[in-house]
Amino acid sequence: MKLLLCLHVGILMMSAPFSQAQTQVAPKEWINPESLADVQNPLQAQLDTGKSMLSTAWSMARVKDAELFITYVILWERLPANERETLFKEQEKWLKQRKKAVAESDDGKSGEVGRLQAASECQSMTEARLVEIKKRLAKK
Repeated sequence: MKLLLCLHVGILMMSAPFSQAQTQVAPKEWINPESLADVQNPLQAQLDTGKSMLSTAWSMARVKDAELFITYVILWERLPANERETLFKEQEKWLKQRKKAVAESDDGKSGEVGRLQAASECQSMTEARLVEIKKRLAKK
């Protein structure tokens, strides 16, 4: 599953900068919330029971990050060329902010609790950014 996701993301990353404004990077049929729910729901169930809590929390954050990446690429594709660079720089800045906030949320002294806080911070920030990008996408 991880390998397949990495391959899809890799293909998107390679093709996105070379696409034309009228070229779709990702088929609409591929972007479906039910697929993400198929991955998220079992992970949430594991998280709720406390089994493998830390790895599950980071897996949930990665699923959200993958959803953000896909949504970002779709938005980037729909933007005129002059707005793409602005979006790229904005996302680059946001990624640095998220990295810093995640690092600061784990004080290094709290053990697994601190690492769980870091995963939660990562997921929370990613979900908030995803909402922003989806709003902008809805306008395009």
